[in-house]
Amino acid sequence: MAKKTLQGIVMLLGEFIALYVIMLLVSSCGPTVKDQWPYPMTSFFAECEYEGKVFVDREYIKRKTAGGCKNGKPFKYYDRGKPTLTND
Repeated sequence: MAKKTLQGIVMLLGEFIALYVIMLLVSSCGPTVKDQWPYPMTSFFAECEYEGKVFVDREYIKRKTAGGCKNGKPFKYYDRGKPTLTND
């Protein structure tokens, strides 16, 4: 009787260790840096250089899904820096 109880405890402990290892592996696969920009804000400015237009946020998303800059030219990207989000 004591052997069965001991075997059950060892098996349960083994299952907990296996579950803990799996949880560590899954949690390590996630992104290490959280994007601080809320959707749909982008962390950059996108410029169609020869058109002289700058796109951010929703306008950029609309323009990108519509095909980008005219004549298939690529966007030029500029960093917006860190967001300053306040509840003013």
